[in-house]
Amino acid sequence: METATAQSELTIPQKSGGPLRQTIRYALHLAAVYVIANATTMWLAGRVYDWVLPLIEHHSPTASSLQFAFSHLFLFSFFPAVLIAFMFSVWYPHRVALFVWIVPVVILAYKVVTFPATVFQDHWVAAFHEYFGGEFIIGDFHSYQELFRLYGSSDIPRGIEQLHFTAPVYAAIGYGTGAWLAMRSTGSGLSAALRKLKPGIRPRP
Repeated sequence: METATAQSELTIPQKSGGPLRQTIRYALHLAAVYVIANATTMWLAGRVYDWVLPLIEHHSPTASSLQFAFSHLFLFSFFPAVLIAFMFSVWYPHRVALFVWIVPVVILAYKVVTFPATVFQDHWVAAFHEYFGGEFIIGDFHSYQELFRLYGSSDIPRGIEQLHFTAPVYAAIGYGTGAWLAMRSTGSGLSAALRKLKPGIRPRP
């Protein structure tokens, strides 16, 4: 009887709580999105560049590490966010996690609308290329001096803009997707296995 009760409690979402608690939860999930976008994305891209690409291509990568990372921002921000949010939402099923995309989307929309295009450019085409365009051309570098030299004559500034404003949107959408999947699969074997890994004080047998 006690075992059945304990199992049923695992599948019941946590109570929503008051506005203050919901705001704190939302802020924590939003912070997780920005950590994923600004730290995990570049770290994971670097590991793939250093360890995986040489195995696939059977030679050292021809593109620079920054060019590779900026060219695959969606891959390295969206999918890690899905996995992290799924795990967190199995442990802490907060519905506010479904709406973390709102803040990054509003910020990115503002950046697109206010993008300072020149009189010779179509505003929307230039803004789309700045925040969503690929085809980065960034040379390799081996020192900070070479990096600073490249900064003014390559796509590094555009890549940094996408890292700071576009990658959080990718990560937030992935985060919301992972949270939704976790809440829809409360009875699955994977969710049950992840619940056993939930940090915290375990009850005595």
